[in-house]
Amino acid sequence: MTIVATLSLMKKTCNNPWCKQPFEVTDSDLKFFDSVSPVFAEKKERIPPPTLCPECRMQRRQSWRNEHSLHRRVCDLCKKTTISSFAPESLYTVYCTNCWWSDRWDPLKYGQEFDFTRPFFDQFEELQHRVPQAAALQLNNENCEFNLLLAFSKNAYLCPGSYFVEDCYYLRKSQYCKDCANSNVLNRCELTAESTNCDGCFSAHHLVNCRRCSSSSYLRDCSGVKDCFMCSGIHNRQHCFKNEQLTKEAYEKTLQNYQSASPNDLLKEFSAFDVTVPKRAQIQLNCEGSTGAYLANCRNAVNCFDCFNIEDSKYIFECEGIKDSMDLTSHDKDIELCYEMSSGGEKSYLTRFCYCTISSPRSLYLSSCFYQSDSFGCDGIHTCGQYRILNKQYTKEEYERLLPKIIAHMRKTTEWGEFFPVGQSFYAYNESVAHDFFPITKLETEKREWKWREENDEMPKVSKVIPASTLPNSIDEVPDDIVNWAIECEATGRPFRIIKQEMDLYRKMRLSIPHFHPNERHRRRMALKNPRTIWKRPCMKCRKEMETTYAPDRPETVYCESCYLKEVY
Repeated sequence: MTIVATLSLMKKTCNNPWCKQPFEVTDSDLKFFDSVSPVFAEKKERIPPPTLCPECRMQRRQSWRNEHSLHRRVCDLCKKTTISSFAPESLYTVYCTNCWWSDRWDPLKYGQEFDFTRPFFDQFEELQHRVPQAAALQLNNENCEFNLLLAFSKNAYLCPGSYFVEDCYYLRKSQYCKDCANSNVLNRCELTAESTNCDGCFSAHHLVNCRRCSSSSYLRDCSGVKDCFMCSGIHNRQHCFKNEQLTKEAYEKTLQNYQSASPNDLLKEFSAFDVTVPKRAQIQLNCEGSTGAYLANCRNAVNCFDCFNIEDSKYIFECEGIKDSMDLTSHDKDIELCYEMSSGGEKSYLTRFCYCTISSPRSLYLSSCFYQSDSFGCDGIHTCGQYRILNKQYTKEEYERLLPKIIAHMRKTTEWGEFFPVGQSFYAYNESVAHDFFPITKLETEKREWKWREENDEMPKVSKVIPASTLPNSIDEVPDDIVNWAIECEATGRPFRIIKQEMDLYRKMRLSIPHFHPNERHRRRMALKNPRTIWKRPCMKCRKEMETTYAPDRPETVYCESCYLKEVY
């Protein structure tokens, strides 16, 4: 089934009173909703068109994902102190990772009857407060205590949404990486730092959208380069500076001239050069019939960003291995015919309106559930099963009789077809990924009746506190006991520390000590990428209209795909 081609449009207006933006639902969208609608006793329970615009739908899904707000909290089962995504004052029952995955408790013990006098979301929120929540959802890791949403990794520190990473620090949504730091969306990289959206890079730093680059730094939109510095849009080159070919000797002399420069000055100089190089309208690799940016190996991926291996899908963000699906964020591997899902994993089929769910086909409205087929409205179940509603076990016949009645009730309460509300998220809005992509003030958050949590940094117990501006540029001038100090962020003043393993990696890569708090580093990396918005504007060479992630008022020269390839190759 393909959800891309369209013959007609349904014009709608976003239901959020603070948005009210117009959006379109196409004929193929309607066919998709029909294809993912559940069927009971040969009667299809049709999923209605969305009431929110695509951006507000993504914001709602991302409000349930906390990646970087960690707290110390006592496990409510074993009573040991653990690292948790839930703040100490949070009114949930929280178990440490080991206890949550253990058989010391039974999620079905908390099962409850569906109450047809109350909205479903209210009942589900009540269930979530009763069922123990995982302090930090992780799977099969070693020495990775300080992480959320991490799997199959070793010696990782604050690497949310990643899997198969080793000896990595402050990595986000990356996989198959080793000895990497302060980066976002890396794939099969080693000794790579301060980079975003890179694949197969080695011994490199300060890269954006690069592939198979090594022994290089300060690059954007490059592939197959080695020993290059401050270059943009070059391919299969060596010993280049600002896209100019140098001899090996001249290149090494150029590097020596920049040896004492600060990372901030280098980044400013590189940015000034980069803006002069023609840009591709949409950053894609091996893609066909797709719109969006930072895409690889995609076919008919419409309005998708930071994805690879996507086929016949729409509004997909930070995902891999998706087919015939819509409105997914942070999902990976073998996903088909799924809708409105956030933060899940492999082998999902006809799974809809779920958060953090793995291998749960034909299910709806699950949270933190694993291997639950044909289930509805369950939370925290991690043992195989099916035909469960609000954590209560039913027979197949009972399940198929009851669920259509629940869906009819949800139609009356206008809940059917909607993802979990932002206001019922486990986390305060400013703790969630939504705040990274859709930042709003505390006042605006509270106007929308969403939660906000004040950030009160406690000064760590250290031997010394220094402002980041006093740090030397050369790693050789940094003493080993800096791991016992606190550093005040140059931009925000927030204190942060350097852990020993991180320090060892900076020495190995000859990198300067960061001057910014980890959250500020993440914010600045995100700002290096184009926004997740598509504009129409003319190609600045052939003047044909094109779709691009570069806004019309941006200073870059932007070419359509055809003109860009002629210019660069």
